[in-house]
Amino acid sequence: MRRIALAMLAGLTVAASAHAAPRANYVSLPSPLAPLSASPPLSGGATAAAEGFRHRIAAKTRVDVALDRTGAPFAVTATQRLDVRVLGDYFFTIGAPVLDVQAAPGSASSPGLRSASILWAGFNPGRRTLIARATLAPAASAPSLPLRIEVTRGRVKLVNTTGVTTGSYTADALVPPLLRYLAELQRQVARGETPTSGGAYVTSKPTSTTLRIVVPLRVTGTVGTRTVNTVVDGNALILRGGGPIRLTVTAAVPQQLLSDPAAGQSGRRLLERASRATLTLARMRQYQTFLGNPDPTGANETTYAYRSASRPAPPAATIPYSPQRDWTTTIAVVIGLLAAAAGAAALWARS
Repeated sequence: MRRIALAMLAGLTVAASAHAAPRANYVSLPSPLAPLSASPPLSGGATAAAEGFRHRIAAKTRVDVALDRTGAPFAVTATQRLDVRVLGDYFFTIGAPVLDVQAAPGSASSPGLRSASILWAGFNPGRRTLIARATLAPAASAPSLPLRIEVTRGRVKLVNTTGVTTGSYTADALVPPLLRYLAELQRQVARGETPTSGGAYVTSKPTSTTLRIVVPLRVTGTVGTRTVNTVVDGNALILRGGGPIRLTVTAAVPQQLLSDPAAGQSGRRLLERASRATLTLARMRQYQTFLGNPDPTGANETTYAYRSASRPAPPAATIPYSPQRDWTTTIAVVIGLLAAAAGAAALWARS
């Protein structure tokens, strides 16, 4: 009888705990893959013609940005290297505001050019390297650059331009599932894997909110004689002094959002952190893909090189030739003709 009483008491305790526990509903977190704006990549990205199979492609791009004395970009060149795997024909379209394109050294073939795209077509024997060097329209491509540089007397200002405001939601949430997802997200990023989507168990009704998402930028190089090695986030960085600019910029992993959270954080705070982490990774992927990759799951890496340069001198103005004479010339010609006629008449009269 004592055992039966204890079992009944334990059952009542479990039932009471289950009744007291808040009901949790599963909701999806923002995708770490979905872009937050139309660009980058430029001009809608890249596509591959349907072939019944998919090539595996890793893309590396270097974007060279020429700056004038104020820091404004006046020339943009992108060199993209595609490492194409899987046997078979290929037909790739890389969207971009292209002015000119050529094959770079080491390319297995030459790209084609359309008004808004780079074209690749051929046969892949198993592995093929395609490298294109494209001259881009500055006005169309500069707005998608991650860094803006403003040069004034005595200072250089570095402004992170990756920021975007996007929709999200907030709610109370269970802590353990969010901790597990953040830890898995951190492992995937550390291994260079494509991050996977996740979810949360919320215990209150989600309400809409907005988040400002900014990708941290790793900036290295020199400004004049000053060495630069820093991360530029949402706050502009001002460097005193001046001189020629030689800076290399890459989109950095948001380590602060992926690192182990402090103990005791509420589920609501962790939900915001997880949402901000996935959105920042999605935005980071955009700036790692300045030119699109025909393989939507392929690896992408983009480096931006900002360099001071001189704007090309405008062509010299030409003075149009006019066959018309001025009045002085016309009068002189008439007088000459009259004198010649008088001389001829005098000679005729003497003959």
